[in-house]
Amino acid sequence: MKFTTSILIVVFCFSAISASDGTRLIEGYVFDHKTQRTIGNVDIKLDDGAVGTTTDERGRFVLRLSEGVHRLSFFRVGYGLVSREVRVSGAKLPILYVEIIAREIVMDTIDVVAKSVETRFEALHEATGVLSGDELQKKYSLTLAETMKNEIGVAIRSMGPAPARPVIRGLSGDRVQINIDGIESHDLSATSADHAVTLEPFNAERLEIIRGPRTLLHTASAIGGVINVVKQKIPEDHPQRVFGSVGAYGETANRGYLSAAGITVPVGPLALYAETTYRNTRDVQTPIGRLANTPIDTRTHLLGLSYPTDRGYIGASFDQFDTQYGIPGGFIGGHPNGVDLDIDRRVFDGKAAFHFDREVLSSVEVDLTRTFYHHFEYESSGSIGSEFLFHDYRGDLKLFMNTQGQTRNTVLALGFGHHNLKLGGFVFTPPTREQCASLGLYHEFIYRDIEFQASARYTYTDFDPRPSTRSIAALGVDRTFHAWSAAISPLVTITDRLTGGFNFSRSQRVPRIEELYNHGPHLAAYTFEVGNIDLEAETSLGFEVFFHYLQPGIDFVLSGYWNEFDTYIAPRNTGEINFAQLLPIYASDGVAARFLGLEMHLGWRLNTRLNLELNGSYVRGENRDEDLPLPEMPPLKFVGSTTYQHPYLTVGGTAEFVAGQERVDIFEEPTDGYAVFGIYAQRDINTDHTRHSIIISVDNLLDTEYRNHLSRIRSVMPETGRSIKVHYKMFFF
Repeated sequence: MKFTTSILIVVFCFSAISASDGTRLIEGYVFDHKTQRTIGNVDIKLDDGAVGTTTDERGRFVLRLSEGVHRLSFFRVGYGLVSREVRVSGAKLPILYVEIIAREIVMDTIDVVAKSVETRFEALHEATGVLSGDELQKKYSLTLAETMKNEIGVAIRSMGPAPARPVIRGLSGDRVQINIDGIESHDLSATSADHAVTLEPFNAERLEIIRGPRTLLHTASAIGGVINVVKQKIPEDHPQRVFGSVGAYGETANRGYLSAAGITVPVGPLALYAETTYRNTRDVQTPIGRLANTPIDTRTHLLGLSYPTDRGYIGASFDQFDTQYGIPGGFIGGHPNGVDLDIDRRVFDGKAAFHFDREVLSSVEVDLTRTFYHHFEYESSGSIGSEFLFHDYRGDLKLFMNTQGQTRNTVLALGFGHHNLKLGGFVFTPPTREQCASLGLYHEFIYRDIEFQASARYTYTDFDPRPSTRSIAALGVDRTFHAWSAAISPLVTITDRLTGGFNFSRSQRVPRIEELYNHGPHLAAYTFEVGNIDLEAETSLGFEVFFHYLQPGIDFVLSGYWNEFDTYIAPRNTGEINFAQLLPIYASDGVAARFLGLEMHLGWRLNTRLNLELNGSYVRGENRDEDLPLPEMPPLKFVGSTTYQHPYLTVGGTAEFVAGQERVDIFEEPTDGYAVFGIYAQRDINTDHTRHSIIISVDNLLDTEYRNHLSRIRSVMPETGRSIKVHYKMFFF
């Protein structure tokens, strides 16, 4: 708390100070209202006919004005005209924060849609895979999964509120990779439903889902996609002055609150970024009662320092995440008395980029990461039931090249990793060392007006288990894997407003340490887990077809996909009991599997103030070896929202309609369908130095009792009941 208090004091001091250099200059920044990113090339004119100026690439402008009142007009193609009145007196240097809103320009026969994208692939990505600005603040919730739950194709796997993790297109675990600023966030959330994602998204600038050939720049295993959380924890540009944010969040369903602060400071030629958050919640209230043992206590601290220049930057950061939370008990598949978990994760990052003016090589980026992770699971008596410890070292080198007359359209990526996992308590999995190396190539090109994205990746992985005296000797078997993956995606312009394309991929995912070598009880999951040392790489073929219709006021995306696995690896309930601990036995197994799905997105702006949006997703998973449904498949879901934007207040509502899930595995129970509604109101207040954003929302407005099919605790308690949420954030500069 001392660190949090210090940051808050510094932030408020900076936000209250007005700079003055003795000149009659006015300085300001222009931002996109939705994305909150600065905008370059904005024309600024004075109504009195004096010479104006234009914002630079950082959205900054400076004008010399005489004393008195002036009216400034801000305009950029694709954005609405904005005017601001400025009063200049004495030597005061007011700083303006100006937001402009993207508009569509309708001419006689030409429709120009304002989007900050360079290709039609990026337009499709912006429509279906990006959450930023006001939308991100509005949807922010307890965890990353809760924040993203209503995005297209996204569901939540959970075992209580703390360990929720996103599921994309029915795929979970490390088939969905989570990155921070393009670097994988290493924890154990992909290995079990009781392990939390070690990430706080409150200060994130942007959340994006990366699919298609681009995923192979990051990993070969993320068949479902890569979730990239953009924070800029290592500043890439030198800030012109101090800026940052202070925020708070609270909700009634768990009587929880969060406080947060982030600040970016120029320190001579260096750029400093600091962030801290503290979250505390109590037991969750549901429509039928309290869900016991679900409190959360989380602290995060982040410090980044860089040396940016016109040709690139070099920097480092330290990121600490400490959390204690509870897993409820008293249900089938859960510990009778619940379990308490304590996670300590520390990450040291080093990052550098250098830009060239050469004809072929455009730039080079280097990332080095060291992760320390320590995780305890305590029984109600206070004794340690399970312990997980790992040290992880990763390195990546990316070469961006100019080919075929295009800039940075070819990327060569090389990577290495060293992972050392140890387990304690009553977990008998042997300590294991994992080493890997990868080589990837990504290329964009245009052939006969068809845009192409293509990529390929090779991954070498070696597992070296070191059995202890408590381990089963037969598990001490080294394994080496050579995984090959490739993808290609063309995009064709069918009409001026309609584009279509497909994505074809062949992917191989190397089994995890736990899938190969697990052998013993897992306290919080309340299972006896058995690995399979004979597992081969999980191989899949995927095909997706998509259409994107874009015209003024309408943005429509429709896609269908098919994924075929020859060895889909998953822990399955064997129906047997380990009589020493009386735990159900879950064994890792590879089966032939098929995923079929449909997704749609419709954005419809009726007028300048009223917007409607509808997302829909459906996935069908099948175990082809046994002709059974795959377990934990998300049911059919539609999410609709309405937003009315008044100059002084934005209001809206959401509706989530979910069908029942009757297609279940042998030892899986079906769930009923449900409808859940919510409302919200947002007020923004702008001054010369700050922007205040206040959002009040009510989730589960009717206090509906419903159960998430992907929740392990659905048999004992439904999801969270009615909850009033307050979200406040002040941006200062």
